[in-house]
Amino acid sequence: MMKKSYIFHTSLLFAMLMICSGMAAQMKHTIKRPAQGMQTTSDATAVKDGTQGDYGITVTLGNEQYIRVRTAEQFLNALGSHRNVLVAADTEINLTPLLNDQSIFRTKYRVWTSDISGGMADGREVVASEEVTDGRQLTLVNFEQLNIVGERNSRIVVEPRYAFCLRFVDCKQCEVRNLTIGHTEDGNCTGGVIGDLRGWRIYVVNSDLYGCGAYGLELERSNSFELRNSNIHNCTYGIMTLSNVTSMTASHCNFFNNREYSLIGSGNSAGVVFDDCWFFNNEGTLFSFDSEFYLRNSKVFHPESDLGSMEMANQSGGNNEFGEIFSYHGAYGQMLEKRNRKIGPDVK
Repeated sequence: MMKKSYIFHTSLLFAMLMICSGMAAQMKHTIKRPAQGMQTTSDATAVKDGTQGDYGITVTLGNEQYIRVRTAEQFLNALGSHRNVLVAADTEINLTPLLNDQSIFRTKYRVWTSDISGGMADGREVVASEEVTDGRQLTLVNFEQLNIVGERNSRIVVEPRYAFCLRFVDCKQCEVRNLTIGHTEDGNCTGGVIGDLRGWRIYVVNSDLYGCGAYGLELERSNSFELRNSNIHNCTYGIMTLSNVTSMTASHCNFFNNREYSLIGSGNSAGVVFDDCWFFNNEGTLFSFDSEFYLRNSKVFHPESDLGSMEMANQSGGNNEFGEIFSYHGAYGQMLEKRNRKIGPDVK
């Protein structure tokens, strides 16, 4: 009897070991998504023969873990709430070829759609390839605490002129940092660099936004949006549009070489602040506000006749400077050169 029991238990133990081994092998190809914090497993992104896995490679910088990516496929695979995604140094990721591949947007969490502005009724986290006039754009829905960071000289680009490079819908506490983001070719009418619809605490920091068909930022029903240490330039319609926005702060930013309509347009918004910002070499009406906004510690080089709704600007204690034309020669040029060493991508 004891012998039979021993054989039975031995067989059971062996079966359990085989099941566990199978689970472990499966886990090596799975990125875990914990409820809080950024915790990924090295096994999930192990490097073999000098090449990276489908999710990139997990690295630790300081006390934080990141998923370092080098391709558009790795970038899309790495996206998730409570994640730090690191675009590798000296890497340009062109999202367009992948966004045009309908076959990879056929799951519950990857959606091929003509318009996802209405969000997801069930609240699920979705990576969407969304249709625009001349192609498709990347839209992230219901993400929380996603940080997309450039390591050094890192770029994200898209080809369609009328697409956002990156669009957030119903996202919370997400950050874009230390990245250059733009279009391969300028367009007109639609297509910004970063769009935010119904977001809360979306941050763009140490970044360079350029070359879009319309505006660098397009915010609608956003709450507590922050743009810091960043540039917006060479956009064909203007700098940013704000619609029903509550609390938007742009601090230590440069806005230049944008054109040609209302450069900063705001409708039914409150708590809009520009602090230590430089505006120069732009064409069009600079401010178009229907409510009060705050301007302080800033330098505005723009024709007086095109300043726009300056009567809406609260400049109390502002220490602002105004001039008609900006010159790269002389004192202001030297000040800008010094300022640019601490602004935009690659700031540590």
